[in-house]
Amino acid sequence: MVADKIRMHCEVKGQGEPLLMIMGLGGHSLDWGSDLPARLARRYQVILFDNRGAGRSDQPPGPYTIEQMADDTLGLMDEQGIERAHIFAVSMGGMIALRIALDNPERIRRMVLGATTAGGKSRTWPAPEIQKYFYPRKDLSPHDYLLWTSSVCYPREYIDAHKDIVEQKIQANLTYPCQLQAYMAQLEAFNEFDLDMHLDSIHVPTMVIIGNRDILIPPPNSFLIANRIPGASLREIEGAGHIFWISHPVETHSIVTEFLD
Repeated sequence: MVADKIRMHCEVKGQGEPLLMIMGLGGHSLDWGSDLPARLARRYQVILFDNRGAGRSDQPPGPYTIEQMADDTLGLMDEQGIERAHIFAVSMGGMIALRIALDNPERIRRMVLGATTAGGKSRTWPAPEIQKYFYPRKDLSPHDYLLWTSSVCYPREYIDAHKDIVEQKIQANLTYPCQLQAYMAQLEAFNEFDLDMHLDSIHVPTMVIIGNRDILIPPPNSFLIANRIPGASLREIEGAGHIFWISHPVETHSIVTEFLD
C-alpha cells in the first residue's frame, strides 16, 4: 500500500467499526502480540500497520517528524477508504495520534492513548540511567539488545515469571527489524516532539491508559495529558510496565472496549 509516497505495510482483521492501532518507537504490527488484536477483532475492524522506518513499511533515510508520520497514517486511512476511525496508539504511536487529533479531529471517533507523552517543557523524562536503553548497543546482538531493554519494558517479576512471553515479543520484533538509520530517525522525532501547549485544543473523546510501573515513559506524562485534554479519562493497570498490552491483554481489552462502545 502506498501512502504519502512511501510503501506501508497494513493488515486488516475482523469486522465492525474501524479501529486503527498505531505502534511505538521501532515497533511494527507484530509487536502488538497476537492476543489483544484477536480479542479486539471480535468487535472491530482492526487495522494494524507499520510506521515509516519500521517493519515491512519503507525505511527511508531521515530525518522524520511526528507530523510526517501522522500524514502517513492519514494517507493510509485514505487508501483504505476510511473516513473516520477509532484510534488505539501506544508510546510514540500516541504522539502520532495526538498530532492527528489536533490537526484532523474529524478523522477520529474516539482515541485511546497508552504510555505516551505530549513532549515539550512539561515532559517527564525517565531517569538518566533509563534513557540509555533507547540507544542501540553495538556490543550486543539484536536479540540480546532487545532482551536487555526488556528490563525497562516490564517489571522484573513479570520477566522472571513469563520468560516465554518476553521471548515471543523479542522474536516478533526481530522478524522485521528496523535498519539503524531508520530507528535513529524515529528516535529523533520522538525526542523532539512537542504538543505540550496544545493539549487543551484537542476535542476528541480520549482515554489514557498507563501501567503504574512504567519507568520508560513515566506516568506523570499520562496524568498531564488526561488533565489537559478536555473530558479525557485515565485508567491505570496495576503492576504493568511500559508494554502493558503484552503483559495485561485482558485488562487492556476491557478498558479499550468499555471506552469505545
